[in-house]
Amino acid sequence: MNSRHLLYSLAITLLMLGIGTSAFAAKSASCAHCHGTDGNSSSPIYPNLAGQTKEYLYKQIMAFKNGGRVNAMMSSSVGILTEDDAKELAEYFSVQPMARNRFQTDPALAAQGKKLAAEVQCVACHQPGFKGLVEFPRVSRQKFQYIVKQLKDYRDGVRTNDEGVMSGTVKNFTDEQIDALAHYITDL
Repeated sequence: MNSRHLLYSLAITLLMLGIGTSAFAAKSASCAHCHGTDGNSSSPIYPNLAGQTKEYLYKQIMAFKNGGRVNAMMSSSVGILTEDDAKELAEYFSVQPMARNRFQTDPALAAQGKKLAAEVQCVACHQPGFKGLVEFPRVSRQKFQYIVKQLKDYRDGVRTNDEGVMSGTVKNFTDEQIDALAHYITDL
């Protein structure tokens, strides 16, 4: 663990103990309500940030800040962040260990989702094991409901900050196909 990661871990530990008054602790505190202090959300509707690629996290924080991605809660939460703040938060959450999902997947649906993922070549961007790479997000161990919502938002044109890659891939997916794909990804 390098000194920067140690510093981030110490800052969040102090925050959890109620001792931290650092600027970083104050910035990350607003994230903790939905995403957990370690980036592992306890809610099925909020994504896990732990283990996500730092480039993707930074890009999404800035998209919420600049209006490229719209969500009332996120846009207001990141509005006060500077680019350096966004980079620090992205770095911190990217090195946190991912927790195993507790969602009970359906093996038959997961098998259908695996077949669909192979057909549309999801690993070309998301990499084997769906671990992500640079600006392509890690989607393995992500929340089922969050995956379903994001895929539907891409398909329905609600989420458009992807240069057309995801929206083009899922534009003809049915709700059943999206559920199957989410069962597969959640179980990785």
